[in-house]
Amino acid sequence: MANRKETRLAQSSSNDSAILPGGDNPSGRPVSLHAIVATVNVLAEQGIAAADLLAGSGIPPERLQEPARLINHHQEMTVFDNARRLSCDEALGLRLGRAMHTSNYGILGYTMLVSPTLRVALETAIRFPLLLASYFTLRLEERGKEAWLLADDYRYRADLFSFNAEMCLTSMWTIACDCMGVRWSPKAVHMRFPLPAHAGLYPAIFGHAGHFDMADNALVFPAKWLDRPQPLADAVSFHMALEQCQRQQEQWASSHGSALVARVLRLIQSDPVRFARLDELTATLHMSERTLRRKLAALGTSFQALLDQARHQQALHLLHDTRLSISMIAERLGFAESASFRHAFARWTGKRPSDLRR
Repeated sequence: MANRKETRLAQSSSNDSAILPGGDNPSGRPVSLHAIVATVNVLAEQGIAAADLLAGSGIPPERLQEPARLINHHQEMTVFDNARRLSCDEALGLRLGRAMHTSNYGILGYTMLVSPTLRVALETAIRFPLLLASYFTLRLEERGKEAWLLADDYRYRADLFSFNAEMCLTSMWTIACDCMGVRWSPKAVHMRFPLPAHAGLYPAIFGHAGHFDMADNALVFPAKWLDRPQPLADAVSFHMALEQCQRQQEQWASSHGSALVARVLRLIQSDPVRFARLDELTATLHMSERTLRRKLAALGTSFQALLDQARHQQALHLLHDTRLSISMIAERLGFAESASFRHAFARWTGKRPSDLRR
């Protein structure tokens, strides 16, 4: 079934290796093999061989035994395209998303699992887009008594838009249920594409029928679930795992050749007050705000994610190695008030700044 939005996308990107304006190519982003391994396992039940799924991707079957090796989105898309063609299953995105549990996401999945609340778990996933390896930019919004997890900014193959949207939202809900320890149903599932032939599967996957031709791809659920304590929460494990996520994302960004990310981090760390303002940062880099946002998005990150990362690192240093008061640390990091710093620190680590100092 044709999709008006997908048709517009196809006019500018006829294949997954198309170069975006300004030379950015998100298909080159590094990703782990976890989604491909899950795809191979799911389709093995249909008798589809791994070698057939990997055809044309440049990934030899023996590579699946090396989970630490990185591939890129172009290779992953090739495997997904093969999987959809060989399985003749238009609902494959839903099935793969249902099979993607926290254990498939390595250290990121573990960090989400031991997060203090679902809110922190989801914000952690959003904070490390390279480790999550989503084809969308995720956002978490509270609208009254509802929480909305939105997936937008898709810039890949138009013919795989609905497949990727279904896999993204289904996998995120699978992870959320793992974190909460219960398999609850969201209040609603919104998709931007038209009603598909397999729409009847949505109640079995989500507990509700899907809403199609909507303005956003989104999961809608009660906002009160966000601050519900998670059953496997552990403050010490969360703090240690979060630092590992940070290191791993830096390594992956480095492997992607991102001198820009390194420069942005250095500038923010040199003066967190000044460079907490995007206009100051872009003036120093001699580029527009729009260009910087686009370049960072192509590298799997954002200004806010890098600002959080730099502030987090500086906060740990100042709390451990100085006797500055909490209010003075907040001021040095560019926060308008101590309460804002405390809230941000709890989001980063699951702890209060005073907990670390004690």
